[in-house]
Amino acid sequence: MKKNFTLIQITDTHLLDDHNEILRGHNPYQNLQMVLQQVKTYQPDGLLLTGDLADQGSALAYKYLSEEMNEFNCPIYWLHGNHDNPEHLKKILTPSQHLGFQVIDLGMWRLLIIDSVVEGAGFGEGYLDTDQLNRLRKELSQYSEKPTIIALHHHPIPTGIDWLDQIGVKNGDDLVMLLHSFPQVPLVLFGHIHHELNYSHINATGETINFFGCPSTFSQVTPLQVNPDDHLPGFRLIDLCEDGSYRTKIQRVK
Repeated sequence: MKKNFTLIQITDTHLLDDHNEILRGHNPYQNLQMVLQQVKTYQPDGLLLTGDLADQGSALAYKYLSEEMNEFNCPIYWLHGNHDNPEHLKKILTPSQHLGFQVIDLGMWRLLIIDSVVEGAGFGEGYLDTDQLNRLRKELSQYSEKPTIIALHHHPIPTGIDWLDQIGVKNGDDLVMLLHSFPQVPLVLFGHIHHELNYSHINATGETINFFGCPSTFSQVTPLQVNPDDHLPGFRLIDLCEDGSYRTKIQRVK
């Protein structure tokens, strides 16, 4: 019997209205299909979609995404990004799915989804308001013994790439300092940056919080430290173990 929970993160699909349309030299729809074919081989227990799902927030693009997601017999956890239209996206969700702050039971683990999108942000930057941070603190205080994942769209930590760091979570330090006191949070997942990233922070008890960025299924940003496959679409595989440990890796699709 399978005991681990396999969670797969898919992000920044940037789908368009036309399956054949090219955006910045790539076909978002065809790239997503290639990624999902490989995702299926892992038989995930849950899919985490971390925003920028439709490049222009169109209803038709979300319809295409919904059709692709219907191929999976597992829960899907949805976030919207700065490119998304939440009202259009909500129309494809089932009654058990929603956007915004979410508390999700993954068995031995918990997943807390927070909303970093600022409506009308001029450059796509993010922010976490006080009410949301207070709610996050309350949730973590009430379940201090249960290992927990935090997920959001924008990056709350620096990437080292100047233009990207201008459009991250403007008060990302507030989130980092909040998590500093909650050792049950070993990892934070986000999209938005279109490349793999691992940023480590040591919390108050000397344990490591890993902040993980994920490649896009659509197109990639060249990271500071370049690897041969950095130009390829990809996804993040996370195996959550009952003892509170986890394993994660980026899987590229050629």
